[in-house]
Amino acid sequence: MENKSSFKFQWRRNQFAVTLSAACYGAGFTLAMPLLPLYIQQLGVTSPTKIAIWSGILIGISPLIASFVGPFWGKLADQYGLKINAIRISTALFILWALMGLSRNVYELLILRIFSGLFGGFGSLSVSLLTQSCPPNKVSGAIGSLQATQTISLALGPLAGGILAGWLGIRYTFFVTSGLCLITLLLFQILYKNTKVRPNLPVDQWSPTFLKGILRLFQLPYFKIFAVLLLTTSIIERTFLAAIPLLVNTLTKNPLHIAPIAGLILSLAACGEGFAAWYSGKKIREIPTRILFLRRLFFGFIICVGLIFIQTNLQLLILRLLLAILAGGIITISYGKANQIIPDNQRATAFALLSSFMMFGNAFGPFIAGVSASINFQFVFLVDAILYTALFVLVYKTIREED
Repeated sequence: MENKSSFKFQWRRNQFAVTLSAACYGAGFTLAMPLLPLYIQQLGVTSPTKIAIWSGILIGISPLIASFVGPFWGKLADQYGLKINAIRISTALFILWALMGLSRNVYELLILRIFSGLFGGFGSLSVSLLTQSCPPNKVSGAIGSLQATQTISLALGPLAGGILAGWLGIRYTFFVTSGLCLITLLLFQILYKNTKVRPNLPVDQWSPTFLKGILRLFQLPYFKIFAVLLLTTSIIERTFLAAIPLLVNTLTKNPLHIAPIAGLILSLAACGEGFAAWYSGKKIREIPTRILFLRRLFFGFIICVGLIFIQTNLQLLILRLLLAILAGGIITISYGKANQIIPDNQRATAFALLSSFMMFGNAFGPFIAGVSASINFQFVFLVDAILYTALFVLVYKTIREED
């Protein structure tokens, strides 16, 4: 009885450490990154065109590299333990964010962002850390809470960053982010504990080389489907992040109102997605997989079609919020369902691989939005509607009703 109580208590400690760390990482990233163009200007780049180019490179380079090395770090986590890898990430980012605040030019900043990507992102490890010791009947709810926390922290970060930059200066936002990484390091060092888990399959069936292990993961039921869902959903979300400020600019007469309106729409949408992630996590075990996905993809298509015809910022706000609430949660469901089929001794590798697909989507979404917006701002929503339709057909044809 004592061991069972101790296990339950440790799972709660692990969940608290991972969830709070996710909030720190998310808030820390959006605390500093939205101010990057201004920081680049402080580092000596004065041309608006060059500032835009450098901003895109510096923001995109780290997740792009992390998407490639994530599965490698996941393999090491499966071999040597999740906790030591969480400590590795926290320590590296604590140092790197502090050094970013001390950068003397954009080239030093670029090198630090490259190293940030090489050490791998926390997102690729967070679900593995959370589910390692999680009781099976609590996994979906825990993943939903984690995704909700990450989403809301990403929404609140820019507001806090703007206040801090005005109070302390832009450089100090990087030091604050470094401090948040230090908090995550302490959380994992003090609270998190690796737990022994029972493999889903015999070990001799799942002890492959790195490349063979990746290929075997794609042979798991629906693993490829979950990867495509994560990739495409991330692309869709990033198109909105890039397109909404541009669209608000065309719908708003007073230039002073553009930034507040765009910020309000993006923040409310993030809160709506956070709610959708939490709610979806609660419903994963109650509703068949096929129905969970098809409902959200159908609403996504309908609302994106409606967005094509908007004429006011209020219409944009209402439809974007509805999209976040009704079509959100696909990422949470994908991770929750993937958790049910992934062998325990390949958990970190598998979730890192799925996270890599998400990061690819995060990298290509703004590019797709830019190309679409160059034709017509509403054309972005047409592209998103087509992507939702493609996913709907994919799920309808591949996932069985009983799953």
